[in-house]
Amino acid sequence: MIPGRPEIFRVADRHLILAGLRGKPRFRPEIALIPASLIASKRHLLMAAIRAIRSFHYGVNVSDKFAYEVGICLLGIREVSRVIRLLSTGQDEHALILHCDKIEDCLRSLISITMEDVTLSDIEVNYEPQKMASCTGNVECLAMEQGISIELER
Repeated sequence: MIPGRPEIFRVADRHLILAGLRGKPRFRPEIALIPASLIASKRHLLMAAIRAIRSFHYGVNVSDKFAYEVGICLLGIREVSRVIRLLSTGQDEHALILHCDKIEDCLRSLISITMEDVTLSDIEVNYEPQKMASCTGNVECLAMEQGISIELER
């Protein structure tokens, strides 16, 4: 589950805020909206966000947009047009990821987002594995492994 109550993480010199969201705010460069159907767990999402930040830091990012880079790291797909298509579903439940240098900037963005027609809300991750068979039933590990493959290719 992705909690509706925002959680704050510190990654190197960046701040990450992770929260569940119902509705879709307007685009901002510092946010990534990930449909609930693409997320296996909160850890899966958080690791993808960390890898996306790290890829920008080291200049090995595939996309120039944070949201798409998170999608690439989450899904393990290097084809940006395919990632865009998967992120652009008509779903109403999303995980919201904000990243900023200063925590004040992240909080300001979060307040601005909640003033739009959206609500912070707990969302259940309902990962829809794309042809992923698991003998152990641990789809989270398979999903994370798929995302890690992108980092290994860099």
